[in-house]
Amino acid sequence: MKRILLLILTFLFLFNCTSFAEEHWQFVVSDTESDYFFDTQSIKYANLPDSMVINKSGILVNVKRVYSTRRKDQLINALSETMHSKKARFRMVSMDYAIDEDMYNISHNCLKKFSVYYYDKNNEPVAHKQYSKTIPTPIAANSTEQKVFNTITAYAKDHDKEIMARSMEPEPL
Repeated sequence: MKRILLLILTFLFLFNCTSFAEEHWQFVVSDTESDYFFDTQSIKYANLPDSMVINKSGILVNVKRVYSTRRKDQLINALSETMHSKKARFRMVSMDYAIDEDMYNISHNCLKKFSVYYYDKNNEPVAHKQYSKTIPTPIAANSTEQKVFNTITAYAKDHDKEIMARSMEPEPL
């Protein structure tokens, strides 16, 4: 009886440990250049400027792109040319994936990119780019970005209460 009880308790302990370590990146789509995911813990509605009024037509979310080898090489070459520091260029060579801070506008079917963080395979940051002008870009029909947009807006619709609660939390300092 003790063995059975111990087995059950061990199973429950292991089950609870793995459920707490649950992955928060939800897969969206793959294309020839990247695999796309979005962070279910970062998604929230935008606030109207200078207020705490929620704007449900704007969805703020982190989108992760895990690059193919070919695309990674293209990005490393392009980004390395614009980096003035040898140390930055050396670090960029180890880049494996990127996380974009984006806002999808449901009403206008467009995207604003605020910044992108590049990471290596060990999840260490290797570079960061802040966009100085966040001009909305229309999302092309039948594109990979449209599939990401559709998945994120569907997720927001299905998890509205959770996202509303997260949207009302104050920003960390």
